[in-house]
Parts: sequence; C-alpha cells; structure tokens
Amino acid sequence: MKAKLEPRQSLSAQLVAELREQIANGTFAPGDKLPSENELIQKYSVSRTVVREAISGLRADGILVTRQGVGAFVTNQTGKRLEPFDPRDLEAVLHMIEFRKAIETEAAGFAAARRDENDLKELKHRFDELAAHALDAKAFILPDYNFHLAVAKAAHNPYFQQIEEHIGAQIIPHSKVHVIAPDIPEDLSFLKAVQAEHERIYRAIVDGDVEGARAAMRAHLEHSQERYGMYSAAEQAVQ
Repeated sequence: MKAKLEPRQSLSAQLVAELREQIANGTFAPGDKLPSENELIQKYSVSRTVVREAISGLRADGILVTRQGVGAFVTNQTGKRLEPFDPRDLEAVLHMIEFRKAIETEAAGFAAARRDENDLKELKHRFDELAAHALDAKAFILPDYNFHLAVAKAAHNPYFQQIEEHIGAQIIPHSKVHVIAPDIPEDLSFLKAVQAEHERIYRAIVDGDVEGARAAMRAHLEHSQERYGMYSAAEQAVQ
C-alpha cells in the first residue's frame, strides 16, 4: 500500500518526518536496515532525489549510517532532534524567526564582545558582499546567510555556528518569498531597510557595542517577524 505525502511541506522534509516517526516508534530499531531507495520511491511515490535528500538529512543528524552498496542503517542516536524547517510554511517561518530572535540576539552581543581581527576581516568581507547584492532579492539570499553565519562564528561559541549551519541558507525567509507570496512585487524600500539593519548590526559588532549589537539584531528580526506576520494574516484571510 502506497503512503501519501501532502504538499504543504517539501516532500523530503515530510519523508524525513515519516522515517523519524517510524524510528521513534520502533518500526525500525537501532541496527535495522531501512527499505532500499527503490522501495521508498515506490511506497511514497516520490523521486530518487527526494529519497536521497531525506536519507542525507537523517545521516547528517546521526540517526542513520550508510554503507556503500549495502544501504542505510538506524544508529542508536535516535533521540528527538531539531525538526526539518520548511521555509514554504508561513507558520514555520514565524516560528523560525522567533527562535532566531532568542539565539541570534545573544550571538550578536557575544560577537561584539569577543570578535578578533580574523572575525572582523570575515565580517567585513561578508558585509561588503551583502551590500553589493542588497537590492537584488534573489542574489542577496546567500550573502545574507553568510553574514549571519559570520556573526555566529564571531560569537566564539560553536553551538551558535552549528545551529546556523544545520538549518542552512533557508533560515533566510526571503529565500522563499516568491513561493509564499508570488503576487507581491519586489519591494525596494523593504530591501533598503534590510540592508540598513544589517549595517547597524555590523557597525555595532565592529565598535564592540554589546548592547547595540543585541538591539540591532533584535530589531532586524522583529522587522522580518512583522512582514511575515502580515503574509500569514493575508493567507489565513483567504482560506
């Protein structure tokens, strides 16, 4: 019997969630081999790419180990991990921004207090890269992420960096704005405001202004929260 995955989340994220659930409930115990790629493709009616992305994600979390030519096996590290983030789900976007406020606000403060010369060089490079693409909604996504990652690195606490790396560039919600709200034209005033917010974060860290860096990061994320809250309200109004 085939299982159906719903389109609200990306198919790979849904497959990850489904396999996690089966591992958590004992359907697959530590040491068990997962069904083959072809079996998963047939069961869930998805592409080979979706299956491989899901397996790769579970392997990165330490839940699976793969043996070339043999298959994927469940490890004994099956405790609950950070759930996959789907940036096309507005509720997930708002939850992620809220989470980022808690994490990145403090990371910015630590970065201002702890940054060294190498950090300052990296931050300048990433800020200049971001500034060069500030008014191109698609081109600035990766520079935006790299800037936030540089802030996390400058905090000199490996967990800040690991969280940013685990979630990846999709942590930048604008990366999917054309999917979430395809009819909304590009707003240059919004992009200019975002760039100004990044500059305030950058300057505060360079100046060693701990409270200023925290305040600038919080204001930046609250601005995003307001915008995506507006999208969410509009989406609910038409449902």
